[in-house]
Parts: sequence; C-alpha cells; structure tokens
Amino acid sequence: MKQRFDASQSLAQEVLQLYKQAVAERRWAVAEFLMCALEELAKSEPACEEAVEQAYLCISQRAPSFKA
Repeated sequence: MKQRFDASQSLAQEVLQLYKQAVAERRWAVAEFLMCALEELAKSEPACEEAVEQAYLCISQRAPSFKA
C-alpha cells in the first residue's frame, strides 16, 4: 500500500509542476484540466490534497488584481 501512496503523491507533484507551468504561460484551458487531475488524485489519496492547495495558491498569486 505504501508504494501506491508514494506513486500517487509523486504523480500529484508532477501534475502540479505542469499546472504551474501552464499558469505561468497563461494556458488556462490546460491549467483547468490539470487542476481537475489534481482534484481527482486527492479524492483517492488524501495526501495529495496538499498539491491541490498549492495549485490554488499558484492561481491566486498569478491572478490580476481587479479594482471595483
């Protein structure tokens, strides 16, 4: 079971890196699919939730500030 956990966590980290790259390049459609992949990984492996949190932080840091 530990091997499956490590593989899932590693996969989440790989997807997170791709997600960050997609956000940096403003490839929003790709970023959306990668976020969905991270969320699916977190459903089956709760330890992957940290990668989801990091992904949301990444988008909030890159988002333009809007003035009302």
